[in-house]
Amino acid sequence: MGNQRPVKKKGPKNAGVGVDFKRVKHKVGKKLPRAKNDTNTDYTSKSINLPSQAVKEDRSGVAVNYQNLTLKELLNQTSHHNDKSRKHSLVGLADLFGRHPEHVRLHAAQVLATLAERVVDGDPGVRSELRRLLNEAVLPVLGADALRPFMPVVMAHVCGAMTHLSLDVRQDALLFLDILMDHVPRLVVDGYLAPCLAHFCDLFSASHRTRSIRAQSLAALTKLLTSLSSFLRRAFPAGAAAEDGADAGDAGPGPSSARQAALQAAAAAGPLGADRTRWPARSGAELMAGLDGLFRAAAAATRAGRGKKASQLGATDGVDKNRGKKGRGSVSTSEAFMSSSDAAAAANAGKSIAAAAAALAAVAAAPSAAAAAGVSLAAPSGAAAAAGAGVLGAGTTMAAALVAASDARASALRLVSLLMDCWLECTPGQLATAPEAEQAAAVLMVLSATNTLMDKLLLPAAGAGSGAAEAQLRLQLLQHLHDLVAKRVTGCFPTTSPPVKPAAAVADTLVRINLQTAELLCRFLPLLAHQAPPQQQGADAAAGGPLQWVPSLVGFYVSVLEEGVLLPASAGTLSEAPAAATAGLSGGASEAVLGSVAAAVQSLDAASAQRLMGAVASFASRQTGRSTARLSSIRMQHGLLRAALAGRLYLEDGVVAGWLAPLPKLLWEVGGSAPDSSAAALQLIMDAARFAAPGSSIAEFLVAQLQPQLAPLFAAQLPPKAAKAAIAKHRAAPGAAAGPAAAVAAGGGLAEQQVMVLLPGVVGKLPDHVACQAVDLLYHTGALGAPLLKPLAAVLSCAALPRGLALRLLDVVLARLRDAPDPALAASWLLSLLFGPQHGLAVLSPDGADLTADWARQRATLDAAVMGMGRLGGAGPLLQLLLPQVAALPLEELGGLGAPAARVQRYSLVSLAGAAVADAAGAGSAAAAALPSQLAERLPAVAALCGLELAAQASAEVGEEGALSGVFGGGAGTSSNAAAAAAAVAACGPVLQLLQEHPGMAVPMLQQLAEVVEADVQAASKGGVEVGAGAAVGRLQLHVAALAALRLAQAAVKLQPVRTMHVAAKAVAQREALAAAAARLTAAVKSLPASGAASERAAACVIDSQRLSQTMADLYASS
Repeated sequence: MGNQRPVKKKGPKNAGVGVDFKRVKHKVGKKLPRAKNDTNTDYTSKSINLPSQAVKEDRSGVAVNYQNLTLKELLNQTSHHNDKSRKHSLVGLADLFGRHPEHVRLHAAQVLATLAERVVDGDPGVRSELRRLLNEAVLPVLGADALRPFMPVVMAHVCGAMTHLSLDVRQDALLFLDILMDHVPRLVVDGYLAPCLAHFCDLFSASHRTRSIRAQSLAALTKLLTSLSSFLRRAFPAGAAAEDGADAGDAGPGPSSARQAALQAAAAAGPLGADRTRWPARSGAELMAGLDGLFRAAAAATRAGRGKKASQLGATDGVDKNRGKKGRGSVSTSEAFMSSSDAAAAANAGKSIAAAAAALAAVAAAPSAAAAAGVSLAAPSGAAAAAGAGVLGAGTTMAAALVAASDARASALRLVSLLMDCWLECTPGQLATAPEAEQAAAVLMVLSATNTLMDKLLLPAAGAGSGAAEAQLRLQLLQHLHDLVAKRVTGCFPTTSPPVKPAAAVADTLVRINLQTAELLCRFLPLLAHQAPPQQQGADAAAGGPLQWVPSLVGFYVSVLEEGVLLPASAGTLSEAPAAATAGLSGGASEAVLGSVAAAVQSLDAASAQRLMGAVASFASRQTGRSTARLSSIRMQHGLLRAALAGRLYLEDGVVAGWLAPLPKLLWEVGGSAPDSSAAALQLIMDAARFAAPGSSIAEFLVAQLQPQLAPLFAAQLPPKAAKAAIAKHRAAPGAAAGPAAAVAAGGGLAEQQVMVLLPGVVGKLPDHVACQAVDLLYHTGALGAPLLKPLAAVLSCAALPRGLALRLLDVVLARLRDAPDPALAASWLLSLLFGPQHGLAVLSPDGADLTADWARQRATLDAAVMGMGRLGGAGPLLQLLLPQVAALPLEELGGLGAPAARVQRYSLVSLAGAAVADAAGAGSAAAAALPSQLAERLPAVAALCGLELAAQASAEVGEEGALSGVFGGGAGTSSNAAAAAAAVAACGPVLQLLQEHPGMAVPMLQQLAEVVEADVQAASKGGVEVGAGAAVGRLQLHVAALAALRLAQAAVKLQPVRTMHVAAKAVAQREALAAAAARLTAAVKSLPASGAASERAAACVIDSQRLSQTMADLYASS
């Protein structure tokens, strides 16, 4: 211890205290440390590989999008591993196709094959962008023709997406199907209806809807039902017109009609030219045998690989682990393990498919849907037949299930069964107590889809050639569907109004549920005809029979039609509770209700049918004429009438008359504003009249009551006191002085006694085809009576109807006058039409419109009437019958020359005389014998005046002043004069036709023409009036009348029969008389002075007189 040194204690060190700079020790071979502010000049670099940049490249001659990317580059990017890259590539494709739409058709195969792969893409944004691209840029440009060869590829991906493991992909697959149905519904329905329905069955099956809690929700079910309803609505549009027009709408820009015609011709030539997009037809036995082998092989492979798949997918819930790799981006479609409940559900589903397939194979020998899919379901034989045997053919093999997947009707039957399960899942019993909007909408879509499947696929309208065996099988299927559907839905029918007033949307949905349920039940009413008698029904008889819901159905329809109650009140509702919804039927609802009632009437007993038809009549009487409900009522009644005519329905006496009685009033009320209602009403009346037995009550009703009500539809003549107001309105109308009515007044004002006021009917306001239908209806209503004939004569004498329609009406009336029970009535009507005083009156409507017919229309009517005299026995007997009345007419007076009434009367007489002489010549009789002696004496003078009027009218229509002013100028003026002369000769056709058949009238007619000119010159001279431009013969200017007489005489002497009669050697006296008459006419014309304003007209008359003299010298010179 003593040797220990003392330890020196060290104090605390304070570094840097007292030291300004740290001393750096320098050692040999050691570098100095870097200063703190020294700059580090070291760096590292890595290379970046940029092969090219599209934005900077010059692609002026290539189709690119806004990013300067080509179609090939964009299509390659659609399979990129990154979700955003795939989505942006689709956006780029949409821009590219918007800039260059022609590339869609040029590269359709590559584009569709690439885009179809993205239908099952795992990213929802990619699928959404793909739908927008297809809907806006691809499908509208391609059209049906260009898309047809690629439909197998597209539909394969869509159908694969419908059975995908991912719920989102399955739901989006339905959206893709909706897009295809929007653009090319016919392509989908014609070739892929059966696969689509089979996939819908898979979507509604328990194995798919029990995969997750979200899939079992009512919202998921509503989405599926919405897609199914949309698909069925597009696949089976309402009305044949929509189905016919679908092909035209889908045709696109390609040559659809030419290609379809070529395909049809090639297919008819033989199998080498058949459409290669269709599978070859195979018989049912071949299909069953082949599918059975495939099923067994697939089942063995599935059992062998099930354990391996379980180890791979048991922890991933069916999601592909390689999703992040390039080219992926979709959820795997590999089959995962199924639980015991899923396996049981799948087994039950397989059995239901087998039962459905076997039932449909027994019902339909050759379904159209299977034929469209390329499958011929012929009756199987041997082992295949044994495999499908059972009650209603309820087979148990999986091969039958696969047959069902290939047959649209079998898939539809299975789908109905699944829909009924969905219907129970929606708990429809709660709708009467506490309805919810989503629940009610789901029930409605289930009923609507069931109705469509039964109407279009399961129970379509039976063909005319269906036999007893097919009818029996159809009845068995109907009974099977009744047990499947009707026994479930009748427990909640009709749905009543809940105690608490629901929202308007919910109430409307409940109403539609009642209507759809009633329509569904009406499909089972044909079972009533095959129902066993009550004493043989056993327990069912005590409960009201198997169809105990029929009285409830009839009562519902009666309350709807008579009271408008669509949602009945529940039995326990208090009086203070809100009233049930009783809104009227809409247009579409009324059509559906009346269609169902029409089908029900044909199956119900007589008492129920009469009750429903009475309710329909009450419903129709409350509707306005222009409403859709009234149109539906008329069509429903027409359908019942056709059913009665076909022997499928018995209508009691007076029922049809009750339908027809209000229709004339309806036609008058709607006018031309509702042509569909007018056409339906007219068609109903026409069919009732066409098939009415002579002497029956309906035939008597048509003649006695309905026919007089049809007269106002054409026109109604108002009393004379209405003329004053009509004239005042006519004068205030623009252009009144230039209309046909001004010709009646002869330059003065219209007097009340010169006007006939006619109220035009609604027939002239209807479309052409409907108006023709109204005219044709008159032929079928029986013998025409006086209340109808009188307004028809007025209509034919004016311009109230279009010219073509008026001639059609005249033809119908002439055809019906042949069977008139009173010949005097027919003769009186013809006298009024041909010689009536109404031709000299101005016809005005109550609002002042000018309905007066011009000369061209009057002449067309008279020609048609004369031509139709052959139906009434000929013109000769008619002249004999009308002779007393015609003899009293002042037809030879010069004062009426050019007046409308006298012109029509002369023209009618000359035309009738010409027809009578022609008929006599055809029968081998003399021309003189065909005419009464009293008429033969007056006829030359009447023919001469008629010819003057016709020639003068024709010259005026060509342009009289232009024709006369060019007489001396030559050139264009000469051609105008020649045109006026040719028109005058053509207009005198009836007069020349009469001379053709009776050439002996030529001399007295020329003498009458000379007397007309001489008498008027003398009358003007005795009165101290100079014969100038103002002198007139009746309403014709004197020089115009003289010029017309010369042209008529020149045409008459050129006729071959006239020349033959007067040139013969033994006819010297007749030839000299004809020459003297012509010379007398030329001398009278030359006596007209050529001074003042009449100089040009007088010169034209002199030239035509010289032509007449030269013609006589050339043709009738003495030999």
